Amino acid sequence: MAADVVAMVDGHVRSADIGHGIVSVHVTCQAAAEYLAWRLALDQVTVFEPTRTCHGFAVWSGGAWPAAEFKVFCRGDLVPPLRTFPCPELQAAARTSALTKAA
Repeated sequence: MAADVVAMVDGHVRSADIGHGIVSVHVTCQAAAEYLAWRLALDQVTVFEPTRTCHGFAVWSGGAWPAAEFKVFCRGDLVPPLRTFPCPELQAAARTSALTKAA
């Protein structure tokens, strides 16, 4: 699975980490991060501002058990807004749930 994710942005990966139920990919540019976010339907992004001792970076994330959780890390010059790509099926389920509760 990790090899497939890395192949999606071949040439733009610094490293990949594999843990129990999680795949983390560190990419070299925002375009690669957002492409992976789109391909993996990652619905959250968190921006960590630079500090005196650390570069700024962003983490796109999504997925949960029983499927793998994915995290895509990107540091460097990020141009807002950083986009996320929620899974259309999950969006439809959330709308249906909201309509059911409203009725």
